Amino acid sequence: MSASAAPRPDYPTWTEVQAAKQNEAAKKAEIAKIEQLVKDLQVEADALAKVAMEKAEDALLAQGELQAAEAKTSRLADQLADAQKRADSSAKLAAALVARLARSGGSDASMMLAFSSEADADRLLSRLGTMSKLTESSTALVEQAIFDKRTVESISAEAEVAETERRSRADAATKAQADAEQAAAQVEAQVAAQSSNRSLMYAQLASLKGTTAAVEQQYAEGVAADKAAEEANQPPAGGNPGGSTPGGGTPGGGTAPTPVAAAVEGAINYAKAQLGERYQLGGMGPDVWDCSGLTKASYASVGVYIGTHSSTDQYNYMARQGRLVPYSQAQPGDLLFYSDGGSASVARKYHVTIYLGAGKMIEAPNPSVPVRIVNVRNSDLVPYAGRPTG
Repeated sequence: MSASAAPRPDYPTWTEVQAAKQNEAAKKAEIAKIEQLVKDLQVEADALAKVAMEKAEDALLAQGELQAAEAKTSRLADQLADAQKRADSSAKLAAALVARLARSGGSDASMMLAFSSEADADRLLSRLGTMSKLTESSTALVEQAIFDKRTVESISAEAEVAETERRSRADAATKAQADAEQAAAQVEAQVAAQSSNRSLMYAQLASLKGTTAAVEQQYAEGVAADKAAEEANQPPAGGNPGGSTPGGGTPGGGTAPTPVAAAVEGAINYAKAQLGERYQLGGMGPDVWDCSGLTKASYASVGVYIGTHSSTDQYNYMARQGRLVPYSQAQPGDLLFYSDGGSASVARKYHVTIYLGAGKMIEAPNPSVPVRIVNVRNSDLVPYAGRPTG
């Protein structure tokens, strides 16, 4: 979906608006048409904003996978360095032993010193085992050298596989980041285009109704707010609040933890202090935010860990900790999650907010708006909230 600053072909012209004013029926029809177009603009904006949030979460997940891959390659590099150091040391001891045996009549023992393969190593150990002068401690020394060499080979092979995986993750993260940035740019472009189109239609409605553009804008925004408030009081459509929670508990069974009031208050106050600050993909302060960056930083400010910088991971962390409760039992400070269709079983949770109570939440949703307090949106709302404290 793309945004354009020019009105669409189905948008009414001023000539059509003036003509519609000539009789009451035509005027009512034109008013209904324009009001529907205003609503359609919001539907389009919501759809594009959802895509932007999904792409942003994909980028965060890809970055998390890359970081895990980088940590693995780093860990294996350290292990390989340690293993190589041990192998070099034990090889020197084994070399000294072989040379000593060769000098005392071990014939071709010195020729077997440079064992370069597993077969060579086995052959060396077998041959040395037949030497009458080889003591038990000498056998152990050679066996250790062979073991250390094989360890280096094993870790080296694992490191090569890990490096291939790291490169793949790096490519995926780069692509996901580019997709997210493109989606964010589309949202911003659409905001600019829709601002112009909305202004035009509010002016046309004002002309038809004999009011002002400001009054028509306030009316349209009021209708949208009333609808959102009504939805906030309805149960989510993505699951059955009366069923079992993903964390293994039973909703309504009295097992939900009681929130720690001081921690909740601190987290909410921290989030509110960011109101009006702008959205930025991957933002986690001090003055730019994305959704999971805001929730993570808010709870980190009171010493509470809620998962990594990812809506999906925060949901999964709440589930693993047994901290998911039915949305019907949500209390201020709980985390609210959004997924495609509002299903708890959908792996990706593309958005997370902090519930404030009374059907309100605070969020950093997308590039079109700053950190804000809004009515809880019912669409795509997962039927379980996460409770970080208690």
